Amino acid sequence: MPIIREGKAKILVPELRDIVSSDMPVFYNPKMRVNRDLTVLVLKYLCKDRKEVITADPLAASGVRSVRFLLEGGCVQRAYLNDINEKAVESIEENMGLNSIGRDRYEISTKEANMFLRYRRGFGFDLLDLDPFGTPVPFLESSMLSLKRGGILSLTATDTAPLAGTYPGTCKRRYGSKPLRNEFKHEVGLRILIKKVIEVAAQYDIAMIPLFGYAHIHYFKLFFKKERGVKKVDELLENVGYLLYCFNCSNRKPVRSIFEVEQRCPYCGTRFNYGGPMWLGKLWDEELVDYIHDLSLGDENISAETKRILGFIKEESELQMVGYYQASHIAKLLKIEQQPPIHRIVESLDGRRTHFAGDGFRTLKPHEEVMSLFKEL
Repeated sequence: MPIIREGKAKILVPELRDIVSSDMPVFYNPKMRVNRDLTVLVLKYLCKDRKEVITADPLAASGVRSVRFLLEGGCVQRAYLNDINEKAVESIEENMGLNSIGRDRYEISTKEANMFLRYRRGFGFDLLDLDPFGTPVPFLESSMLSLKRGGILSLTATDTAPLAGTYPGTCKRRYGSKPLRNEFKHEVGLRILIKKVIEVAAQYDIAMIPLFGYAHIHYFKLFFKKERGVKKVDELLENVGYLLYCFNCSNRKPVRSIFEVEQRCPYCGTRFNYGGPMWLGKLWDEELVDYIHDLSLGDENISAETKRILGFIKEESELQMVGYYQASHIAKLLKIEQQPPIHRIVESLDGRRTHFAGDGFRTLKPHEEVMSLFKEL
């Protein structure tokens, strides 16, 4: 079996495929390297304030995440891994041995993921990395209940098509929201997912505070901090609302209530469409972003792609409005044949680049000014 190196970890991989699927006996997906890099960085952020951390991986597969936690985290006292597949458990044991990790530092179980989390609920984890195939919805309740107060939930969703509007009926059933299939549909999907997590937690008077979110290739990634208290929950729910969007001119406007939905766009007069409910607050905690960005720069175990994405997110976290513009989309709307360079657009509009799209940018300028300045460039 080939040995794959990722960060400080060495992983035995019994099978590598171009397309990863749930029918593989044990899988390792190299395309999720950025996902794991970021979780390691957030774990180090958590280690600033906690001398001993307990991690959980309820869908462990090869165990690569927990191996990296134990080797790179710096404060991980014990890692709990779980996978219902017995071949995965064998693979985890082999990988722990390959990396000379003592048996006293980890524990493996073979339960269904929710049963594993409920069994450990009174125990409490400091960091829980939930990375399922498809939607994380079936595991949300047990995940947040098994976290300690102040603990961090690392959440992955690969069902981006419903969240981004390809299957709006599925999004409505699964997440209770109407998506928007526009140029920033992935940000809308990310915000709908955040809303769902907050909504599920609110039933238990738990505040799941969004810390960091991004979209990469085929998945969404989010980090939440768990807090308790009705006041904190209510404050989060006040940031849930709707987004008005004009498909004719790309105008957008966040509103707190469905009753605030305007009939027509004030810029072009076209009837507004809308998406939501969704999270309208910040996507990034600036302190966390600054910390993990700076930490990544001097860390040879973090990939160049991760560092590149963090560079964009550090920039765009300075302007945290809902939605961004895409230069190619505006050029198409305005029938401009030669699109201006993205650096000129950003400079002229006092904007910031975004990790969501290569020619995407954020700006606080009013929509009318964005369209007017774009024609002049």
